[in-house]
Amino acid sequence: MTNSAKTPTGKAKKGLVTIRPDAGCIKACFPRSPFPGEKGQVKRTTGIPEVKGWEGKASQLQSRLQIELDEGKLASPGGMFNLKRFNEILVEYKLRPDLKIVESAATSDGQLPPKPQLSLMEVWDMHCEYKRQGLRESNFEKMFQGNYRNFLESAIEATKSEDALKIRNWLVENRNHKTVKAVLSNLSKAYRLGMKNKLLTHDPFEGMAEEIVSEGAKGKTQGEIEADNDDDVLDKTKAYTWNEAQIILEYVQANCLHWYNYLKFKFLTGCRTSEGIAFMWCDIEWDKERVLIRRTYDRGTKKFYPLKNDRTYKGQATRKFPMPKDEELWNFLKSIPQGKTQGEIVFKSKRGKIIDFSTFGTAWRGREKSRGQKGIITNLIEQGKLTKYLKPYNTRHTFITHAVYDLGIDEKFVSNWCGHDLQVSNKHYQDVAIFASKINPHLPATTTQQSEIDLLREQMKQQQELINKLLQDRDK
Repeated sequence: MTNSAKTPTGKAKKGLVTIRPDAGCIKACFPRSPFPGEKGQVKRTTGIPEVKGWEGKASQLQSRLQIELDEGKLASPGGMFNLKRFNEILVEYKLRPDLKIVESAATSDGQLPPKPQLSLMEVWDMHCEYKRQGLRESNFEKMFQGNYRNFLESAIEATKSEDALKIRNWLVENRNHKTVKAVLSNLSKAYRLGMKNKLLTHDPFEGMAEEIVSEGAKGKTQGEIEADNDDDVLDKTKAYTWNEAQIILEYVQANCLHWYNYLKFKFLTGCRTSEGIAFMWCDIEWDKERVLIRRTYDRGTKKFYPLKNDRTYKGQATRKFPMPKDEELWNFLKSIPQGKTQGEIVFKSKRGKIIDFSTFGTAWRGREKSRGQKGIITNLIEQGKLTKYLKPYNTRHTFITHAVYDLGIDEKFVSNWCGHDLQVSNKHYQDVAIFASKINPHLPATTTQQSEIDLLREQMKQQQELINKLLQDRDK
Protein backbone atom coordinates (compact mmCIF):
# COMPACT_ATOMS: atom_id res chain seq x y z
CA MET A 1 0.00 0.00 0.00
CA THR A 2 1.28 3.49 -0.85
CA ASN A 3 0.64 6.00 1.94
CA SER A 4 2.27 9.11 3.26
CA ALA A 5 3.24 9.43 6.93
CA LYS A 6 1.21 7.41 9.41
CA THR A 7 0.05 7.95 12.96
CA PRO A 8 1.32 5.68 15.80
CA THR A 9 -1.77 3.51 15.28
CA GLY A 10 -0.61 2.65 11.76
CA LYS A 11 -3.42 4.55 10.03
CA ALA A 12 -2.80 7.25 7.45
CA LYS A 13 -3.04 10.81 8.79
CA LYS A 14 -6.29 12.60 8.23
CA GLY A 15 -6.36 14.36 4.88
CA LEU A 16 -3.95 12.06 3.05
CA VAL A 17 -4.55 10.20 -0.20
CA THR A 18 -3.71 6.49 -0.24
CA ILE A 19 -3.39 4.10 -3.16
CA ARG A 20 -3.88 0.43 -2.44
CA PRO A 21 -5.33 -2.84 -3.77
CA ASP A 22 -9.09 -2.89 -3.23
CA ALA A 23 -11.68 -5.31 -4.66
CA GLY A 24 -9.34 -6.73 -7.26
CA CYS A 25 -7.83 -3.48 -8.58
CA ILE A 26 -5.57 -0.62 -7.50
CA LYS A 27 -7.68 2.26 -6.17
CA ALA A 28 -7.04 5.80 -5.01
CA CYS A 29 -8.76 6.33 -1.65
CA PHE A 30 -9.44 9.89 -0.53
CA PRO A 31 -10.12 11.33 2.93
CA ARG A 32 -13.77 12.10 3.70
CA SER A 33 -13.45 15.66 4.99
CA PRO A 34 -12.79 17.46 1.65
CA PHE A 35 -15.93 15.90 0.14
CA PRO A 36 -18.88 16.48 2.51
CA GLY A 37 -21.29 16.20 -0.42
CA GLU A 38 -20.36 12.56 -1.05
CA LYS A 39 -22.27 9.85 0.82
CA GLY A 40 -19.17 7.83 1.75
CA GLN A 41 -15.44 7.69 1.22
CA VAL A 42 -14.40 8.40 -2.35
CA LYS A 43 -12.56 5.48 -3.95
CA ARG A 44 -11.67 5.46 -7.64
CA THR A 45 -9.86 2.91 -9.80
CA THR A 46 -6.51 4.14 -11.09
CA GLY A 47 -5.86 1.82 -14.01
CA ILE A 48 -2.54 0.71 -12.49
CA PRO A 49 -2.11 -3.03 -13.20
CA GLU A 50 -1.56 -5.14 -10.07
CA VAL A 51 1.76 -6.58 -11.18
CA LYS A 52 5.22 -6.61 -9.66
CA GLY A 53 6.47 -3.04 -9.23
CA TRP A 54 3.04 -1.38 -9.21
CA GLU A 55 3.98 0.52 -6.08
CA GLY A 56 6.39 2.79 -8.02
CA LYS A 57 3.70 4.07 -10.36
CA ALA A 58 1.28 4.33 -7.45
CA SER A 59 3.72 6.45 -5.44
CA GLN A 60 4.06 8.94 -8.29
CA LEU A 61 0.31 9.17 -8.75
CA GLN A 62 -0.29 9.47 -4.99
CA SER A 63 2.06 12.45 -4.76
CA ARG A 64 0.32 14.21 -7.63
CA LEU A 65 -3.16 13.54 -6.24
CA GLN A 66 -2.10 14.81 -2.81
CA ILE A 67 -0.94 18.10 -4.36
CA GLU A 68 -4.18 18.42 -6.31
CA LEU A 69 -6.20 17.70 -3.17
CA ASP A 70 -4.27 20.22 -1.06
CA GLU A 71 -4.77 22.88 -3.73
CA GLY A 72 -8.51 22.21 -3.75
CA LYS A 73 -8.63 21.08 -7.37
CA LEU A 74 -10.27 17.72 -6.64
CA ALA A 75 -13.29 19.14 -4.82
CA SER A 76 -16.15 21.08 -6.37
CA PRO A 77 -17.71 24.12 -4.61
CA GLY A 78 -20.57 21.89 -3.46
CA GLY A 79 -18.22 19.45 -1.72
CA MET A 80 -18.43 16.80 -4.46
CA PHE A 81 -15.48 14.89 -5.86
CA ASN A 82 -14.18 16.42 -9.10
CA LEU A 83 -14.22 13.30 -11.26
CA LYS A 84 -13.36 15.22 -14.41
CA ARG A 85 -10.09 16.51 -12.93
CA PHE A 86 -9.23 13.06 -11.57
CA ASN A 87 -9.68 11.54 -15.03
CA GLU A 88 -7.53 14.23 -16.60
CA ILE A 89 -4.70 13.25 -14.25
CA LEU A 90 -5.06 9.56 -15.14
CA VAL A 91 -4.95 10.45 -18.84
CA GLU A 92 -1.82 12.52 -18.19
CA TYR A 93 -0.17 9.53 -16.49
CA LYS A 94 -1.28 7.26 -19.39
CA LEU A 95 -3.38 5.14 -17.05
CA ARG A 96 -6.63 5.77 -18.89
CA PRO A 97 -7.55 6.52 -22.50
CA ASP A 98 -8.87 10.00 -23.14
CA LEU A 99 -12.58 9.16 -22.92
CA LYS A 100 -14.78 12.13 -22.26
CA ILE A 101 -17.85 11.89 -20.07
CA VAL A 102 -20.85 12.56 -22.25
CA GLU A 103 -22.73 15.51 -20.84
CA SER A 104 -26.01 15.41 -22.71
CA ALA A 105 -28.42 12.78 -23.96
CA ALA A 106 -30.09 15.07 -26.46
CA THR A 107 -30.27 14.06 -30.11
CA SER A 108 -29.03 16.22 -32.98
CA ASP A 109 -32.39 18.02 -33.23
CA GLY A 110 -32.38 18.86 -29.50
CA GLN A 111 -35.03 16.29 -28.59
CA LEU A 112 -34.54 13.61 -25.93
CA PRO A 113 -34.80 10.06 -27.26
CA PRO A 114 -38.00 8.20 -26.43
CA LYS A 115 -38.12 6.11 -23.29
CA PRO A 116 -37.56 2.40 -24.06
CA GLN A 117 -40.60 0.14 -23.89
CA LEU A 118 -38.75 -2.67 -22.07
CA SER A 119 -36.42 -2.50 -19.08
CA LEU A 120 -32.71 -2.73 -19.80
CA MET A 121 -32.40 -6.18 -18.19
CA GLU A 122 -35.44 -7.45 -20.11
CA VAL A 123 -33.73 -6.40 -23.31
CA TRP A 124 -30.52 -8.05 -22.13
CA ASP A 125 -32.27 -11.32 -21.29
CA MET A 126 -33.90 -11.35 -24.73
CA HIS A 127 -30.46 -10.91 -26.31
CA CYS A 128 -29.00 -13.70 -24.16
CA GLU A 129 -31.68 -16.15 -25.26
CA TYR A 130 -30.89 -15.26 -28.86
CA LYS A 131 -27.13 -15.73 -28.34
CA ARG A 132 -27.36 -18.93 -26.28
CA GLN A 133 -27.57 -21.34 -29.22
CA GLY A 134 -24.54 -19.95 -31.01
CA LEU A 135 -22.11 -19.95 -28.10
CA ARG A 136 -20.18 -22.57 -26.21
CA GLU A 137 -22.00 -23.12 -22.91
CA SER A 138 -19.02 -22.16 -20.76
CA ASN A 139 -18.57 -18.86 -22.63
CA PHE A 140 -22.27 -18.09 -22.42
CA GLU A 141 -22.43 -18.71 -18.67
CA LYS A 142 -19.13 -16.99 -17.90
CA MET A 143 -19.57 -13.89 -20.05
CA PHE A 144 -23.21 -13.17 -20.90
CA GLN A 145 -24.77 -14.52 -17.73
CA GLY A 146 -21.72 -13.75 -15.60
CA ASN A 147 -19.35 -10.82 -16.25
CA TYR A 148 -21.55 -8.80 -18.62
CA ARG A 149 -24.67 -9.19 -16.48
CA ASN A 150 -22.75 -8.23 -13.33
CA PHE A 151 -21.45 -5.09 -15.02
CA LEU A 152 -24.96 -4.02 -16.01
CA GLU A 153 -26.54 -4.79 -12.65
CA SER A 154 -23.75 -2.90 -10.87
CA ALA A 155 -24.19 0.11 -13.17
CA ILE A 156 -27.97 0.18 -12.66
CA GLU A 157 -27.58 -0.09 -8.89
CA ALA A 158 -24.89 2.60 -8.73
CA THR A 159 -26.67 5.13 -10.96
CA LYS A 160 -30.21 4.28 -9.76
CA SER A 161 -31.10 4.62 -13.40
CA GLU A 162 -31.40 2.80 -16.73
CA ASP A 163 -30.41 5.86 -18.71
CA ALA A 164 -28.01 4.73 -21.44
CA LEU A 165 -25.55 7.58 -20.98
CA LYS A 166 -25.43 7.24 -17.21
CA ILE A 167 -24.87 3.50 -17.59
CA ARG A 168 -22.15 4.08 -20.15
CA ASN A 169 -20.37 6.75 -18.12
CA TRP A 170 -20.42 4.71 -14.92
CA LEU A 171 -19.00 1.66 -16.70
CA VAL A 172 -16.23 3.71 -18.31
CA GLU A 173 -15.25 5.12 -14.93
CA ASN A 174 -15.46 1.96 -12.86
CA ARG A 175 -14.78 -1.11 -15.00
CA ASN A 176 -12.07 -2.35 -17.37
CA HIS A 177 -12.56 -0.92 -20.83
CA LYS A 178 -12.17 -4.11 -22.81
CA THR A 179 -15.21 -5.66 -21.14
CA VAL A 180 -17.11 -2.35 -21.15
CA LYS A 181 -16.64 -2.16 -24.91
CA ALA A 182 -18.03 -5.70 -25.27
CA VAL A 183 -20.98 -4.94 -22.98
CA LEU A 184 -21.95 -1.76 -24.84
CA SER A 185 -21.56 -3.46 -28.20
CA ASN A 186 -23.83 -6.30 -27.13
CA LEU A 187 -26.34 -3.90 -25.63
CA SER A 188 -26.59 -2.11 -28.96
CA LYS A 189 -27.11 -5.45 -30.71
CA ALA A 190 -29.77 -6.33 -28.12
CA TYR A 191 -31.73 -3.14 -28.82
CA ARG A 192 -31.42 -3.60 -32.57
CA LEU A 193 -32.82 -7.10 -32.15
CA GLY A 194 -35.74 -5.63 -30.23
CA MET A 195 -36.30 -3.08 -33.01
CA LYS A 196 -36.25 -5.84 -35.61
CA ASN A 197 -38.95 -7.69 -33.68
CA LYS A 198 -41.05 -4.50 -33.31
CA LEU A 199 -40.59 -4.52 -29.53
CA LEU A 200 -38.46 -1.35 -29.39
CA THR A 201 -38.33 1.84 -31.40
CA HIS A 202 -34.69 2.94 -31.00
CA ASP A 203 -31.20 1.92 -29.86
CA PRO A 204 -30.00 4.22 -27.03
CA PHE A 205 -26.56 2.53 -27.02
CA GLU A 206 -25.87 3.06 -30.71
CA GLY A 207 -22.21 3.92 -31.35
CA MET A 208 -21.22 4.04 -27.68
CA ALA A 209 -18.71 1.18 -27.96
CA GLU A 210 -16.92 2.53 -31.01
CA GLU A 211 -14.74 5.17 -29.30
CA ILE A 212 -13.46 2.93 -26.53
CA VAL A 213 -9.89 1.72 -26.94
CA SER A 214 -9.00 -0.57 -24.05
CA GLU A 215 -5.74 0.10 -22.28
CA GLY A 216 -4.01 -2.26 -19.96
CA ALA A 217 -0.56 -2.90 -18.55
CA LYS A 218 2.03 -0.21 -19.16
CA GLY A 219 -0.19 1.76 -21.54
CA LYS A 220 -0.46 -1.00 -24.12
CA THR A 221 -3.72 -1.70 -25.85
CA GLN A 222 -5.52 -4.81 -24.71
CA GLY A 223 -4.51 -6.68 -27.84
CA GLU A 224 -0.83 -6.06 -27.10
CA ILE A 225 -0.90 -7.37 -23.54
CA GLU A 226 0.58 -10.81 -23.14
CA ALA A 227 -2.06 -13.50 -22.81
CA ASP A 228 -2.26 -17.28 -22.68
CA ASN A 229 -2.42 -17.90 -26.40
CA ASP A 230 -0.43 -19.76 -29.03
CA ASP A 231 0.89 -16.80 -31.02
CA ASP A 232 4.34 -17.17 -29.44
CA VAL A 233 4.81 -20.91 -28.96
CA LEU A 234 8.12 -20.83 -30.86
CA ASP A 235 9.52 -17.95 -28.82
CA LYS A 236 12.35 -19.45 -26.77
CA THR A 237 12.16 -16.61 -24.24
CA LYS A 238 8.66 -17.84 -23.33
CA ALA A 239 9.89 -21.39 -22.66
CA TYR A 240 12.14 -23.19 -20.21
CA THR A 241 15.02 -25.19 -21.62
CA TRP A 242 14.57 -28.96 -21.53
CA ASN A 243 17.23 -29.14 -18.82
CA GLU A 244 15.26 -26.60 -16.76
CA ALA A 245 12.11 -28.67 -17.29
CA GLN A 246 13.90 -31.67 -15.74
CA ILE A 247 15.02 -29.50 -12.81
CA ILE A 248 11.40 -28.48 -12.21
CA LEU A 249 10.20 -32.09 -12.37
CA GLU A 250 12.93 -33.28 -10.00
CA TYR A 251 11.97 -30.58 -7.49
CA VAL A 252 8.26 -31.45 -7.72
CA GLN A 253 8.96 -35.17 -7.35
CA ALA A 254 10.94 -34.49 -4.17
CA ASN A 255 8.75 -31.80 -2.59
CA CYS A 256 5.15 -31.99 -3.87
CA LEU A 257 4.73 -35.42 -5.44
CA HIS A 258 0.96 -35.12 -6.01
CA TRP A 259 1.60 -32.58 -8.80
CA TYR A 260 4.33 -34.63 -10.49
CA ASN A 261 2.29 -36.78 -12.89
CA TYR A 262 0.13 -33.93 -14.14
CA LEU A 263 3.10 -31.63 -14.66
CA LYS A 264 5.19 -34.28 -16.41
CA PHE A 265 2.33 -35.03 -18.80
CA LYS A 266 2.14 -31.34 -19.68
CA PHE A 267 5.89 -31.23 -20.40
CA LEU A 268 5.83 -34.46 -22.43
CA THR A 269 2.84 -33.58 -24.63
CA GLY A 270 2.62 -29.78 -24.76
CA CYS A 271 -1.08 -30.02 -23.93
CA ARG A 272 -3.00 -27.03 -22.63
CA THR A 273 -3.72 -26.77 -18.90
CA SER A 274 -7.42 -27.59 -19.27
CA GLU A 275 -6.65 -30.50 -21.64
CA GLY A 276 -4.35 -32.15 -19.12
CA ILE A 277 -6.97 -31.82 -16.40
CA ALA A 278 -9.58 -33.44 -18.68
CA PHE A 279 -7.35 -36.37 -19.75
CA MET A 280 -9.03 -39.74 -19.05
CA TRP A 281 -7.95 -43.38 -19.13
CA CYS A 282 -10.13 -43.95 -22.19
CA ASP A 283 -7.88 -41.48 -24.03
CA ILE A 284 -4.96 -43.92 -23.97
CA GLU A 285 -4.89 -46.32 -26.93
CA TRP A 286 -2.18 -48.81 -26.00
CA ASP A 287 -2.74 -50.98 -29.08
CA LYS A 288 -2.31 -48.00 -31.41
CA GLU A 289 0.54 -46.53 -29.37
CA ARG A 290 -0.98 -43.10 -29.00
CA VAL A 291 -2.89 -40.85 -26.62
CA LEU A 292 -5.90 -38.79 -27.61
CA ILE A 293 -6.43 -35.16 -26.65
CA ARG A 294 -10.13 -34.65 -27.22
CA ARG A 295 -11.68 -32.58 -24.45
CA THR A 296 -11.11 -29.65 -22.11
CA TYR A 297 -12.38 -28.87 -18.62
CA ASP A 298 -13.99 -25.53 -17.87
CA ARG A 299 -13.67 -24.39 -14.26
CA GLY A 300 -16.56 -21.94 -14.58
CA THR A 301 -19.22 -24.48 -15.51
CA LYS A 302 -17.30 -27.45 -14.06
CA LYS A 303 -18.00 -29.39 -17.24
CA PHE A 304 -16.03 -31.16 -19.97
CA TYR A 305 -16.19 -29.95 -23.58
CA PRO A 306 -14.94 -31.52 -26.82
CA LEU A 307 -12.16 -29.77 -28.71
CA LYS A 308 -14.34 -29.24 -31.78
CA ASN A 309 -16.20 -26.48 -29.90
CA ASP A 310 -13.11 -24.29 -30.16
CA ARG A 311 -12.18 -22.79 -33.52
CA THR A 312 -8.45 -22.82 -32.70
CA TYR A 313 -8.39 -26.56 -33.23
CA LYS A 314 -9.27 -26.32 -36.95
CA GLY A 315 -12.45 -28.30 -36.35
CA GLN A 316 -10.66 -31.37 -34.98
CA ALA A 317 -12.66 -33.40 -32.51
CA THR A 318 -9.48 -35.26 -31.46
CA ARG A 319 -5.73 -34.73 -31.57
CA LYS A 320 -3.59 -37.87 -31.82
CA PHE A 321 -0.28 -37.76 -29.98
CA PRO A 322 2.25 -40.56 -30.71
CA MET A 323 3.21 -42.82 -27.79
CA PRO A 324 5.78 -45.36 -29.08
CA LYS A 325 5.88 -48.53 -27.02
CA ASP A 326 8.48 -48.64 -24.24
CA GLU A 327 9.46 -45.02 -24.89
CA GLU A 328 9.23 -42.24 -22.28
CA LEU A 329 5.53 -41.32 -22.51
CA TRP A 330 4.47 -44.99 -22.70
CA ASN A 331 6.53 -45.99 -19.65
CA PHE A 332 5.41 -42.90 -17.72
CA LEU A 333 1.69 -43.63 -18.19
CA LYS A 334 2.27 -47.33 -17.42
CA SER A 335 3.78 -46.32 -14.07
CA ILE A 336 0.53 -44.64 -12.94
CA PRO A 337 -2.01 -46.95 -11.20
CA GLN A 338 -4.83 -47.66 -13.64
CA GLY A 339 -8.18 -46.04 -12.88
CA LYS A 340 -11.23 -48.07 -11.89
CA THR A 341 -13.16 -47.01 -15.00
CA GLN A 342 -12.21 -45.85 -18.48
CA GLY A 343 -14.09 -42.60 -17.88
CA GLU A 344 -11.99 -41.71 -14.84
CA ILE A 345 -9.58 -38.78 -15.08
CA VAL A 346 -5.89 -39.71 -14.95
CA PHE A 347 -4.44 -36.76 -13.05
CA LYS A 348 -6.08 -35.77 -9.77
CA SER A 349 -5.58 -33.36 -6.92
CA LYS A 350 -4.10 -34.37 -3.59
CA ARG A 351 -7.63 -35.20 -2.41
CA GLY A 352 -8.36 -37.36 -5.43
CA LYS A 353 -10.59 -34.83 -7.19
CA ILE A 354 -10.42 -32.82 -10.40
CA ILE A 355 -7.43 -30.49 -10.37
CA ASP A 356 -8.32 -26.90 -9.53
CA PHE A 357 -6.65 -24.28 -11.73
CA SER A 358 -6.10 -21.80 -8.92
CA THR A 359 -4.72 -24.40 -6.47
CA PHE A 360 -2.17 -25.60 -9.01
CA GLY A 361 -1.34 -21.99 -9.89
CA THR A 362 -0.67 -21.20 -6.24
CA ALA A 363 1.60 -24.24 -5.91
CA TRP A 364 3.47 -23.10 -9.03
CA ARG A 365 4.01 -19.42 -8.17
CA GLY A 366 3.48 -19.34 -4.38
CA ARG A 367 1.52 -16.92 -2.23
CA GLU A 368 4.16 -14.75 -0.61
CA LYS A 369 2.10 -11.55 -0.41
CA SER A 370 -0.51 -12.98 1.95
CA ARG A 371 1.07 -16.00 3.62
CA GLY A 372 4.76 -15.98 2.75
CA GLN A 373 4.28 -19.28 0.85
CA LYS A 374 6.90 -19.85 -1.84
CA GLY A 375 5.97 -21.79 -4.96
CA ILE A 376 7.75 -24.36 -7.09
CA ILE A 377 9.26 -21.80 -9.45
CA THR A 378 9.97 -19.08 -6.89
CA ASN A 379 11.87 -21.60 -4.76
CA LEU A 380 13.96 -22.74 -7.71
CA ILE A 381 14.75 -19.14 -8.68
CA GLU A 382 15.80 -18.41 -5.11
CA GLN A 383 18.05 -21.49 -5.20
CA GLY A 384 19.65 -20.22 -8.41
CA LYS A 385 18.44 -23.20 -10.47
CA LEU A 386 16.11 -21.13 -12.66
CA THR A 387 16.59 -17.62 -13.96
CA LYS A 388 13.02 -16.57 -14.84
CA TYR A 389 9.38 -17.04 -13.92
CA LEU A 390 6.98 -18.37 -16.56
CA LYS A 391 3.33 -19.30 -16.16
CA PRO A 392 2.17 -22.96 -15.96
CA TYR A 393 0.80 -22.52 -19.49
CA ASN A 394 4.37 -22.17 -20.75
CA THR A 395 5.08 -25.86 -20.18
CA ARG A 396 3.39 -26.03 -23.59
CA HIS A 397 5.91 -23.60 -25.08
CA THR A 398 8.70 -25.66 -23.50
CA PHE A 399 7.67 -28.89 -25.23
CA ILE A 400 7.08 -27.21 -28.59
CA THR A 401 10.39 -25.32 -28.67
CA HIS A 402 12.22 -28.44 -27.47
CA ALA A 403 10.69 -30.58 -30.22
CA VAL A 404 11.34 -28.04 -32.96
CA TYR A 405 14.70 -26.53 -31.99
CA ASP A 406 16.39 -29.26 -29.93
CA LEU A 407 15.08 -32.38 -31.66
CA GLY A 408 14.71 -30.87 -35.13
CA ILE A 409 11.15 -32.11 -35.69
CA ASP A 410 9.21 -30.35 -38.45
CA GLU A 411 6.88 -27.74 -36.96
CA LYS A 412 3.97 -29.02 -39.09
CA PHE A 413 4.09 -32.30 -37.18
CA VAL A 414 4.44 -30.58 -33.79
CA SER A 415 1.50 -28.34 -34.69
CA ASN A 416 -0.57 -31.42 -35.47
CA TRP A 417 0.26 -32.96 -32.09
CA CYS A 418 -0.29 -29.81 -30.06
CA GLY A 419 -3.08 -28.04 -31.96
CA HIS A 420 -1.44 -24.63 -32.24
CA ASP A 421 -2.33 -22.63 -35.31
CA LEU A 422 0.01 -23.12 -38.24
CA GLN A 423 -0.88 -22.16 -41.79
CA VAL A 424 -0.92 -25.65 -43.30
CA SER A 425 -2.70 -26.06 -46.60
CA ASN A 426 -6.02 -27.87 -46.23
CA LYS A 427 -4.92 -30.07 -49.14
CA HIS A 428 -2.05 -31.33 -46.99
CA TYR A 429 -3.65 -31.35 -43.56
CA GLN A 430 -4.63 -35.01 -43.65
CA ASP A 431 -1.23 -35.97 -45.06
CA VAL A 432 0.50 -34.12 -42.24
CA ALA A 433 -1.67 -35.95 -39.70
CA ILE A 434 -0.71 -39.32 -41.18
CA PHE A 435 2.98 -38.48 -41.30
CA ALA A 436 2.99 -36.98 -37.79
CA SER A 437 1.69 -40.25 -36.35
CA LYS A 438 4.90 -41.99 -37.52
CA ILE A 439 7.28 -39.64 -35.71
CA ASN A 440 8.60 -40.20 -32.20
CA PRO A 441 8.05 -36.89 -30.38
CA HIS A 442 10.82 -37.54 -27.87
CA LEU A 443 13.71 -38.57 -30.12
CA PRO A 444 15.99 -36.29 -32.15
CA ALA A 445 15.11 -36.07 -35.82
CA THR A 446 18.45 -37.69 -36.80
CA THR A 447 19.62 -40.89 -38.50
CA THR A 448 16.61 -43.13 -39.18
CA GLN A 449 13.98 -40.72 -37.94
CA GLN A 450 15.53 -37.83 -39.86
CA SER A 451 15.59 -39.82 -43.07
CA GLU A 452 11.91 -40.67 -42.57
CA ILE A 453 11.09 -37.00 -42.07
CA ASP A 454 13.07 -36.05 -45.17
CA LEU A 455 11.18 -38.69 -47.13
CA LEU A 456 7.85 -37.38 -45.88
CA ARG A 457 8.86 -33.83 -46.78
CA GLU A 458 9.82 -34.95 -50.28
CA GLN A 459 6.48 -36.73 -50.68
CA MET A 460 4.63 -33.62 -49.60
CA LYS A 461 6.70 -31.50 -51.99
CA GLN A 462 5.90 -33.82 -54.89
CA GLN A 463 2.19 -33.77 -54.03
CA GLN A 464 2.20 -29.97 -53.96
CA GLU A 465 3.94 -29.83 -57.34
CA LEU A 466 1.35 -32.21 -58.77
CA ILE A 467 -1.50 -30.10 -57.37
CA ASN A 468 0.05 -26.95 -58.82
CA LYS A 469 0.39 -28.60 -62.24
CA LEU A 470 -3.24 -29.75 -62.19
CA LEU A 471 -4.38 -26.23 -61.26
CA GLN A 472 -2.31 -24.75 -64.10
CA ASP A 473 -3.74 -27.24 -66.61
CA ARG A 474 -7.25 -26.42 -65.46
CA ASP A 475 -6.72 -22.70 -65.93
CA LYS A 476 -5.39 -23.06 -69.49
